Amino acid sequence: MIDSAGYDPDGYQAMLSGAGHYDAGMRLVEEDEHDARVAEFQEAERCYLAAAEKGNVHAWLCLGYVYSYDRCEGEYAPLPEGGGRPYPREQRAFECFSRAAQAGLAEGCYKLGDLYKAGVGCAPDEGQAFVKYAEACRLARTDPPVIWGSAALRLATCFENGCGCPQDFSDALRWYRRAQTGLEIAVNDGDWYYERVLARAKKGVQRMRQELHPE
Repeated sequence: MIDSAGYDPDGYQAMLSGAGHYDAGMRLVEEDEHDARVAEFQEAERCYLAAAEKGNVHAWLCLGYVYSYDRCEGEYAPLPEGGGRPYPREQRAFECFSRAAQAGLAEGCYKLGDLYKAGVGCAPDEGQAFVKYAEACRLARTDPPVIWGSAALRLATCFENGCGCPQDFSDALRWYRRAQTGLEIAVNDGDWYYERVLARAKKGVQRMRQELHPE
């Protein structure tokens, strides 16, 4: 039980509880488990909110995932500074990832970049998306490979397509290679979820090689 009167002053236990509920929700995939799945995500949200109120910056990142993927299907609690007013989950996701990015979390930066790119919770802005992806790559240097690999993949895509930056196949190839390296490490360590993302990085390397050295 999380005691707001003094126990768990940094929100760490609340974060652990939230992660447990979130993982439980992700495992409930059958049609007859729908209500239980939403309930688990609602408990995860409650725990993450408690951690965020105590200054845990990773809680804002986790909340961003809850809102951006609409895990609770529209049934959400008030945000700590929202005065109890309801507002769209897209805006919630943008606010939460913004807080995580401002705290220097690389994952928060590239997720915020995704929202800028798609115009979710904000006006579409490819320039800001590129800025956030580049910032994520800088911040992620000491993070786990899955983080710097994921950030590199996004930056590579920007250089390939001229999204918020001049098109540059050489830079795209460099970042696709870095993405492939990081994501291969993650997959080899058992993070199978990133197999499809790794395949995208590998295809990016192949495309850029072809663009730079056509046969």
